[in-house]
Amino acid sequence: MGDAEKSPNNKESHGGREEKYDPTARGPIKNRGCTDIICCIIFIVFILGMIIFGALGFTQGNPRQLILPRDSEGRICGLDDQEGKSTLFYFDLTKCIQNIPATVALGCPTRQVCVASCPTEYSFYVALEAQAILDRDAARKKMVCRPGVNALTDSRTISNMIKDDACASYTLESAPVIGRCVPKALSDAVNSVANVVQNGVQFNITGADNIPLSGDAIKTVQEAMAKMQSAKEIGERLLQDFTASWPFILAAYGVAVIVSFLWIVIMRWIAKPMIYITCIAVLGLLGFGTYYCFNQYMTLKNKQGANATNTFYFTTNFDVYLQNQNVWLGFGSVSAAVLLILILIFLFLLKRIQIALALIKEGSKAVGGMMSTLLWPIFPFLFQVAVVAYWIGSTVYIASAGKPLYVYNGVPNNTGCAWKNGDPCNPKNFSASTNCTGSYCNFKGYGYNVSYPFNQYLPQAEVYFTGVLTFLNQYTWIPQLYNLFGFFWLLFFVQAVNQCVLAGAFASYYWAFDKSKDLPTLPLLGSIGRTLLYHTGSLAFGSFILAVIRMIRILLEYLDHKLKGRENAVAKFFLKCLKCCFYCLEKCIKFLNKNAYIMIAVYGSNFCVSAKKAFFLILSNMVRAVVVDKVTDFLLFIGKVMVVAGVAVFAWYFFSGGIPLQAFKDVNPALNFPPVTVTVIALGTYIIASCFFGVYEMAVDTLFLCFLEDLEINDGTAAKPYFMSKELMNILGKKNNSQVQPADVHAKPDKGETVA
Repeated sequence: MGDAEKSPNNKESHGGREEKYDPTARGPIKNRGCTDIICCIIFIVFILGMIIFGALGFTQGNPRQLILPRDSEGRICGLDDQEGKSTLFYFDLTKCIQNIPATVALGCPTRQVCVASCPTEYSFYVALEAQAILDRDAARKKMVCRPGVNALTDSRTISNMIKDDACASYTLESAPVIGRCVPKALSDAVNSVANVVQNGVQFNITGADNIPLSGDAIKTVQEAMAKMQSAKEIGERLLQDFTASWPFILAAYGVAVIVSFLWIVIMRWIAKPMIYITCIAVLGLLGFGTYYCFNQYMTLKNKQGANATNTFYFTTNFDVYLQNQNVWLGFGSVSAAVLLILILIFLFLLKRIQIALALIKEGSKAVGGMMSTLLWPIFPFLFQVAVVAYWIGSTVYIASAGKPLYVYNGVPNNTGCAWKNGDPCNPKNFSASTNCTGSYCNFKGYGYNVSYPFNQYLPQAEVYFTGVLTFLNQYTWIPQLYNLFGFFWLLFFVQAVNQCVLAGAFASYYWAFDKSKDLPTLPLLGSIGRTLLYHTGSLAFGSFILAVIRMIRILLEYLDHKLKGRENAVAKFFLKCLKCCFYCLEKCIKFLNKNAYIMIAVYGSNFCVSAKKAFFLILSNMVRAVVVDKVTDFLLFIGKVMVVAGVAVFAWYFFSGGIPLQAFKDVNPALNFPPVTVTVIALGTYIIASCFFGVYEMAVDTLFLCFLEDLEINDGTAAKPYFMSKELMNILGKKNNSQVQPADVHAKPDKGETVA
């Protein structure tokens, strides 16, 4: 659809340019210019910002720092001067669960040290002091102390060492779990009040603050860490499954590709029978349901005895309802009303359903005529995978970039302390004052190295970067938020490019008067060139809108998570409403964007002009648009279900040994969790089917908009012939002038372009 549709008296402005009728034009216009240039520049600058953040992360970050634990002074357990001490020990593990949000944000408010091995027995400082009277060295050997403190040679008493936070006030029999010392199963020695008997004397396990430690609190920590260990073991077994079954998973994906392709090819023959059979089946079921309900009503009405009743009341016995004649009368009336409404709708929409089926048939022909369109989604998909991989990698490296940052934690309230929770600190010279007893200088995360030698890469760069990095170290969430927004923007942009490229190719098919001669040689490559060369800014504009909406939805989800457990019902209600509204808004914008991209691919206009034209074109043909959309959705849903179900069922029987063929049994790997592998195959198959059917859906949507434009600007005369198929013209009662010939519509191809 292009200049060929416009007559001299029918002019329309597209992006500040009037489109005039040109009998030599074929398909999407060739004479176009760049659109939404400012958006393109902003998009490129933003991507450069992502690259800069990523480069800083990749050059200064080390993901191992996120995996290996650190002690309170920032030393990594098992590395450098802590070699041989690969496990982290918490002086008071129960403090980690007293304020979980603060623990997540600032770290566990207790001292943490790297140890060579976890404690193997129960001990606490009161009992150790009693034992030290008889054997000083034996008692002090059981103590776990901070680096630089040797309990054997330290002149302080055990109580003073605990008071100075030099050593742990107690230890429990522990085992390393994910690099942390976690208490083992608690024995009867630790009950609800954590009583322990040693040498005939009963003691209570207490912390350095002399607060008794509850066995329930210790159990809570133990159970949480046990779940982490269980998850780790399950993950290892799943990894074994994937290692053994990956060739079969890839083979299943290959089968999914073949089945999806075959389904699209045969869609042109099965679409019409499938829709009509479904409609007849629905009407038949409703008709039978109506007959059955009224028959039951008449049977109960004529029935004599106590079982027949007209009184309706609520009960948990469902059989009582089935013996009530009014229940059957209500069911029958509702069924009859729905049946009547559907019959009227079917009769009213019959022509529109026929149009939808004809467009679906044309879509199948278009895809079959341009097989390269089925391969094209592979490239956007791989690009999206690359975007996801870059985002994950840069996020991890940015989180571990630069030097460690430390903040105050566990600061008591209203004590006149000179610092507060979250303030930066230095663990090497940290010392809790009298008013700040109980506070710690905890490791928070990693920040950018402000002394990095930027000048060796760019003159005077250090002057500009140092201040910026200092600011980012104070607000470490900014680079991650920037990265997240860029992640969504890029994903939506790739999706926009995919839709615009396909729209340009399928528009070339529709606006070819003679499909066997007028199609350009490489319509897909031509559409790729036009899209990337002229309309990157417009696609960036549309994808930016979606990225903003998605970020707002994430913010609402975050607020909803924060409000859990709160009693503010009004805030929760409005938050739920906002979440619903923005979900619907995103769906609407996606629909509008897709149709705007089609108009961009055809006319070469900017985003706003294209969106406006597509909106009003669909608005003036609302019923047709809804019918075509829903009929297409139904057929694609059936196709996806058939492909996914077929591949998944075959995979299940294969991995469970249910296929009675020795050849399959010989190669069948023994899996720990076959349902998980089958689920992975089903998800991958769904993605593959969605890629193939997404091409088909885009073909139908593009042909539909072209069809509406065709009706709006052409009248079947020699000057303005219809480009729609003969089947569509027969449905609408339209026809072209018998004198119209292909040569009258398309004289010669554009310069430099050949005809297949």
